[in-house]
Amino acid sequence: MKFFHLSDLHIGLKLMNRDLREEQMDILRQVTDLAREEQPDAVVIAGDIYDKAVPAAEAVEVFDSFITELKRAVPEAEMMLISGNHDSGLRLNCFREILDEQKVHMIGLRDEFGPVNFYLLPFVKPSMVKQIVGVDENGNNLSYDATLHKLIAREEVNTTERNVLVSHQFYLPVGENAESVERMDSEIRTVGNIDAVASDVLEAFDYAALGHIHKPALYGSKGGFCGSPEPLDSTETG
Repeated sequence: MKFFHLSDLHIGLKLMNRDLREEQMDILRQVTDLAREEQPDAVVIAGDIYDKAVPAAEAVEVFDSFITELKRAVPEAEMMLISGNHDSGLRLNCFREILDEQKVHMIGLRDEFGPVNFYLLPFVKPSMVKQIVGVDENGNNLSYDATLHKLIAREEVNTTERNVLVSHQFYLPVGENAESVERMDSEIRTVGNIDAVASDVLEAFDYAALGHIHKPALYGSKGGFCGSPEPLDSTETG
């Protein structure tokens, strides 16, 4: 099975008050052209589709045009979108009815080797899902790490089949700390990196299509962050 893994489009971003619409439309056209050539079975966008939770009409128009042309280029492909920390889950849910802010959704595809299960996990904060994962012994929200481990454990992933996780969080490579991960200036970071999640939680999956980090970071055969399709800050050129 072949699928495209995109993330962190940040459509609508302005850099030093300069609208990047033309640059973003150009890179999305390149993605569409490549999809037309490669004919993937699915296209996955792992969050931060827009730069703002309430995107401008022009940004919505850019994304709508992208999805429309992409669907024409690969009419049989599944389109899978999740919300990132910059997106509004509710607004994306109106556009694509595949998201629910408090649940993991699964889409099952099949090829000549059998089923491939895609688990779609939008960006979550512990406070958003405490009714599902619970709280600690003092009644406080769980950490990001504990929250994601509990959410994914609920799914009882069938490891005899192929499974793909689509998620938008700050996953740490096994054995590394947050300070060792190179981050881009355009990224939003939490104080003390409290949003870090140990990537051992990805072990149940054959591939992790991750978003959030703007620089590509592969985690061996487990996938990783595809990065933003273009620089989002003047310090990120090259």
